[in-house]
Amino acid sequence: MYYGVQYYPEHWPAARWPVDARMMQAAGVNGVRMGEFAWSAIEPAEGQLDFGLFDRAIAILADHGIKTLLCTPSRTPPPWVYRKYPGVRNTTVDGKLNNAGFRYLIGLTHGEFVQLSERIDRAVIEHFAGHPAIIGWQVDNEVGMGNDCFCEGCRARFHDYLREKYGTVERLNAAWGAHFWSFTFSDFAEVPFPDRLQHPSPQLALEYRRFMSKLNVDFTRWRADLIHRLDPGKWVTTNFQSFMVQHTDYHQMAPALDINGMNHYPARSPAFILDYYRGARGKAIVLEQCTRLGPVDIGEGWMRLWAWMAIGHGISGVNFFRWRQCRWGQEQHADGILPHSGEENRRYRELKRMGQEIRAVGDLIDRTRPAAEVAVLSSYESRWAIEFGVGQKEMRAELDAIRFHTAFVQQNVTTDALDPRADLSRYKLVIAPRLFVVDAAIAANLERFVAGGGVLCLTAASGVVDEYNVSFDTPRPGPLRELAGVEVSDLSPLHAPVSLQAAPILGLFRGEGQGMADEIHPTTAETLATFDGGWRRGLPAITINRYGAGTVIYLGTILEGESLAAFVRYLRGLAGVEPLMATPAGVVAHERVGDGLRLRFLLNHTDAPVTVTLPAGWRDAFTGQPCAAVEIPAVDMRLVTATMNVGC
Repeated sequence: MYYGVQYYPEHWPAARWPVDARMMQAAGVNGVRMGEFAWSAIEPAEGQLDFGLFDRAIAILADHGIKTLLCTPSRTPPPWVYRKYPGVRNTTVDGKLNNAGFRYLIGLTHGEFVQLSERIDRAVIEHFAGHPAIIGWQVDNEVGMGNDCFCEGCRARFHDYLREKYGTVERLNAAWGAHFWSFTFSDFAEVPFPDRLQHPSPQLALEYRRFMSKLNVDFTRWRADLIHRLDPGKWVTTNFQSFMVQHTDYHQMAPALDINGMNHYPARSPAFILDYYRGARGKAIVLEQCTRLGPVDIGEGWMRLWAWMAIGHGISGVNFFRWRQCRWGQEQHADGILPHSGEENRRYRELKRMGQEIRAVGDLIDRTRPAAEVAVLSSYESRWAIEFGVGQKEMRAELDAIRFHTAFVQQNVTTDALDPRADLSRYKLVIAPRLFVVDAAIAANLERFVAGGGVLCLTAASGVVDEYNVSFDTPRPGPLRELAGVEVSDLSPLHAPVSLQAAPILGLFRGEGQGMADEIHPTTAETLATFDGGWRRGLPAITINRYGAGTVIYLGTILEGESLAAFVRYLRGLAGVEPLMATPAGVVAHERVGDGLRLRFLLNHTDAPVTVTLPAGWRDAFTGQPCAAVEIPAVDMRLVTATMNVGC
């Protein structure tokens, strides 16, 4: 199993490198990621390429049993590039050139950048191709961050994109409803930037976001293909950013990679991100694993516990960010295992402890992966469409996905997270929260799942617009209304919680709807719960519909807390999904399976020790001893194994 750290040898004197390598080796580190910001170190002046720094650093690390995951560096050009080739810079929404004092402020399609970036990346790949200490490659870093551009050159490329997609301007006008406000185009060249309008068209804004996302995906694919050609046999990845960042559709980017990569900062990102970025591929590597965050009080044990949590969710390798805190720059007081002094500390001791554990069980981890019966769906297009078309914060599609996923995790239910077009045939229960955009492919995919016997849960504000962000001219949820057995005539915000009157089977005693409410009119569905206050009193809040061999539940509001937990228990019962086991509050169980093996992670997220009881057949993964009762210290974990035929 890959167990690594982020390392910047260019930040430190060469005399320090052997010290770092020895400390890493002692901590069980077997890999480092480096090079994503190294253009200035490799080419300090145009044409003066010098790889000596990285040749020496990689060799020293290799002498200590540490492989290198090398990054291409082209999206952070040195100052000489900006001075000599000002055309690489991108343009802000208000038409100003970005200052060159930050990273990533380039235009991916700008001619000068395309030429210069290809040259430096090709030089790096060719120099290190075939190097035995290079285990794999990462395409740059956080591709898409800061790359949005609003220059006339990008506008012209956007017009080319529209011509290719729509064929004729008449088709674009028809798809966008461009007659609104007399905005009918006679030529693609007339299409403006969305952000330069006082009230941007939702259709235009969604399409420009797709265009920018495509540029990021194309850049990643181009670099991955280049690496595969020049250094065949090496795996390629890149790091998807925080789930709250939505500049790029990572479902579209994933096929360009050999393994999905991601950033994991649990103090500011939900556990949902681990399963979402693992995605349909079922495998991912954390390329930036949290060590510390300046504004967050991260006490002893959490760095290690969060890394084990990532592995429990299906992560195949972790790379802590970073080896040592920077002494300079915008991240001077940010993440790092070692402090500025470079001395050993409690985080290093956690790294070392986990390194010993990984050496003992890494092979078991490599042989296993999560096996889920539940999937939560989330679409970047729905997120974009809500942002550009509605703009209400409480309607953000990702928030409901996080709520549901968290509820399943707290009930010890293994859960995948997918794009709504992904294959759903292996699941018993699928949650599709706030599926705002529904196209023909999504509708057909959900229909197949339900008709085949699956249980589907839709939520408020589903099936509102088509793939162009145009509202359906049929009742909501649009193409899903027959599936759901309801017609929704209106959606309104709830300025205060509204009590629900629910059937006892739901367990929603004293339940409340919050945030928003659909006005639901059942056609073939039965009502399970109604609103019990205000003008909505008696109107359906939750319905159930039988379709084919399956079932569709429609939740017309937002549930939180115990109400959501009870609702999730009801959904599980309907679908026949059992939790892994019962655990005390604050203790979560995750499981990976493979080769007849069950590998269960018991994580204690509380500040007090707890005891968890297991049935016969489970053994401690590190000692091999049977364990009927497992004691877990505060902020700690236990790993147990069993064969596939052993019960919960």
